[in-house]
Amino acid sequence: MAAITRQEVEHVALLARLAFEPEELLRFTAQLNDILAHVARLNELDTSQVPPTASVLTGESTPLREDEPYPGLSREEALAAAPATENGMFKVPRVVGE
Repeated sequence: MAAITRQEVEHVALLARLAFEPEELLRFTAQLNDILAHVARLNELDTSQVPPTASVLTGESTPLREDEPYPGLSREEALAAAPATENGMFKVPRVVGE
């Protein structure tokens, strides 16, 4: 298994729009390589006698409930715990930049 390089971690961080300090990049590179080494060890296990599974649930299908409507909260109940309201709506800080 090839190790992940610092440059590859920098590239993924760039794609994810994340900024890291140089020491963080070194730490993340080491941690990712440790994770991949562990996965490589898991891949060495003999799983030929383990049946494939698609769900952790037993049985052939996922149990479903009937889709039945039920009453929701009134506006007053929904706004009761809000830190700020205005004109019957939640009031939130402006998040749009200049």
